[in-house]
Amino acid sequence: MNATVRSALQAAASALNGAKSHGPKTREGKATSSLNSVRFGFSAAHLLLPGEDAAAYEAFLDSWFAALAPTTLPEAASVAQLADTAWKLERLSRVENGRMRARLEEVLEKTDEFKTFDNTRMVLAMMTGFIEAVDAVPSPPTDAERTSAFLAGVEQTVKMLRELPGLPMAVVEPLASALKMAQERKEMERIPPAIYENLGNMARVVKGALGMKLAEEDAVLGPLRERLAAEVLLLEDVDLRKLEKARRTLEGTMQRQLAILHQLRAQLANTKMENPTETQALRVKLRLVR
Repeated sequence: MNATVRSALQAAASALNGAKSHGPKTREGKATSSLNSVRFGFSAAHLLLPGEDAAAYEAFLDSWFAALAPTTLPEAASVAQLADTAWKLERLSRVENGRMRARLEEVLEKTDEFKTFDNTRMVLAMMTGFIEAVDAVPSPPTDAERTSAFLAGVEQTVKMLRELPGLPMAVVEPLASALKMAQERKEMERIPPAIYENLGNMARVVKGALGMKLAEEDAVLGPLRERLAAEVLLLEDVDLRKLEKARRTLEGTMQRQLAILHQLRAQLANTKMENPTETQALRVKLRLVR
């Protein structure tokens, strides 16, 4: 038997012998044991990353056992290692996809189209807040200080609307006129209720126009994302290069593990009795303790 197969058999035997241990008794021993594994020196507690589902991992491992149907403990150990590596590859794919999407958004945010969309979104949020405030307090402010603060906020909003590219001034001017009427009556220390209500109504008209404008600009971003996606994949990115290196390492590990499994089956083909019912029993022996 060659060294590679022998090492796999030794690892499997160690895993089976370790299952007979009742574990450490002292606090120090338990702390050390938390970094050990019920399988092959890896911690069951640390195999999954935060946010990963233990039940999903168990189902994933079960699928590998069902597909490869090991009938000896060495084969089961090899299949378990393959499943662990495949799980890490799937995790890596999720990280790669997330990084690519983040990189795409970084590039997208530098375009004029996105900046226009973002400005519209910000002004729409301000307008929505203004309308909600008017709805929450249906009566105008009752003192000069609060009246001045309210009108200053509306004036700033109108200024931003006028500077927003692509928004028709015919939509903005009714709100500006309502603001002017309120400012002219400021000396009364209270905006007349009818003018206050008119400000809210004109704001709703502007909000509707901003909503349509935002939808149009969002539609433009879709094709732009598609065009940039291919370009982003060609950009130099340190994180993506590191992830690609990790992928090559994991794929190399999986190839070696597959070779070990094939060698085990070739070596043991003449000495074992095929019994598919053993697969589940072997799977239970290697089940992670949670």
